[in-house]
This record gives sequence, C-alpha cells and structure tokens, in this order.
Amino acid sequence: MAAKSHVGGLNVGDLIAQLNKSSREKLLEGRDLKNLVKIFEDGELMSTLTCLFENDLNVSRTARALYMHRNTLIYRLDKVRSVTGLNPDCFNDAVTFLILYALYSAK
Repeated sequence: MAAKSHVGGLNVGDLIAQLNKSSREKLLEGRDLKNLVKIFEDGELMSTLTCLFENDLNVSRTARALYMHRNTLIYRLDKVRSVTGLNPDCFNDAVTFLILYALYSAK
C-alpha cells in the first residue's frame, strides 16, 4: 500500500521517511496505536481501503472493483471508523489514515 499512497503527486511514505524520529513520534501523539495496528495488520481491511483510495474514495466504484455489495463495503468502512475514529471515505480522514499508515510502516 505504501507505494500507492500518493497525495498530490507526492509519495507520503517518502515524506514520512525523511522526518526524524522525534517528528514521527510527535505526529503519533494522542493516537490509539493499538486500535490502528488492528486495522493496519488486517489484510482484508487494508486491501479494501487501498481499493477505496485508488478509486478516489468513491464507494460505489470501489464496491464494483472489489466485486462486493455496496452495503458490505459500507459495513467494512464503518468497522474502520468505529475502531480508529477516522472516516476513510472522507478526504481529510483518508489523508490522515495514509499518513498514520506511513508512520507505522516506517518503524
């Protein structure tokens, strides 16, 4: 997923890797890492989120791309929302999620 996490033509993972350790730790302050790791390590949810991001946060197009019912996708997104507090189909929260994932991956 890190190779696909681009924002405005920039690779988020590369930007995060350039930050020093204290800056990365500061970005993680106040986050419940235990709950985020549950999502980051769930292959099914991460592939669902990757597809959502690749489809520009469009739920209907993502459901078609994953060959799943739209309600199933919404259920998965609700699970991410309830565990992390981030709404993955909202742009600001999606960017936050990608940054947090890049921080997690850079460890």
